[in-house]
Amino acid sequence: MEFRQLQHFLAAAQHGSLHAAADAVAISQPALTKSIRRLETALGVRLFERHVRGVRLTVFGEALLLHARSLEAERRHTDETMRELRSTTSGLVRLGAGPSMSASLLPGLTARLMEQGPAIRLHIRSGLNDSLLAALQAGEIDFAITGMPADPVAGLVHRLLFTDTVVVAARRGHRLAAGATIAELSHARWILPNRNVLTHAHLMKLFNEHGLNGPDIWVETDFVPYLLDVIAHTDLLSYVPVQLMKDRNLDIVDAPGITWRRPVSLSFRRRRTETPASRLLLSVLAEVVRELHPG
Repeated sequence: MEFRQLQHFLAAAQHGSLHAAADAVAISQPALTKSIRRLETALGVRLFERHVRGVRLTVFGEALLLHARSLEAERRHTDETMRELRSTTSGLVRLGAGPSMSASLLPGLTARLMEQGPAIRLHIRSGLNDSLLAALQAGEIDFAITGMPADPVAGLVHRLLFTDTVVVAARRGHRLAAGATIAELSHARWILPNRNVLTHAHLMKLFNEHGLNGPDIWVETDFVPYLLDVIAHTDLLSYVPVQLMKDRNLDIVDAPGITWRRPVSLSFRRRRTETPASRLLLSVLAEVVRELHPG
């Protein structure tokens, strides 16, 4: 099995057409077809089925697709690393993080990395769990810091970084700041991230478990600074990691069973190329996490 054959396989899988795939990799269609047949012979399976509009993956093709994408991602990463090393003394690391991690963890991590001099350059991508993990699978980023997925994602490793505490936040002096019942919270007005964010989903699950409707969402936003400012200046509640409330005019609303100890993970591809820059990032990240979340 040759890497070139895998590239031809990926092109056919992406385009669903041997003709379009051949154009994409700049070879003739007969040459691409021959390359894929050689790959099928080497593996002893059929990778594609023909249909009137082109080709589609067999069950064997679907299984190969994940591994081929991982290998292609590593090839691209290797090319980028070599290009970076030729042009600069620093290494590039592409890091994805969820909204709360971008606000609470990344500033300290970036400051600490800057103290190391020009040993590393960062590309930061903010997003939600599903989009970041998909980007990680595709090789578009090297690491993702997100809430721990409920189920493992194919091809990825999830390593527990820390467990944070998610609470109901309100402005100082809010009528519920002294304490509330779950029922009272279900009738309150809220500002929350979108429903694909784990904190939003977990809050909905809590209300449903108590047979309650809610929350009554007045504003949805994934922009954390805006969300925190709105809580501080209105009667809207939110559900946020407690570390985001530091040095803000906010109180924790206590209610039975509402506090969530949320596991946060560092995810990366099972097959990845380790570089000096990535080792430095992981080392500094571990230091920052220990300081923010001792014990």
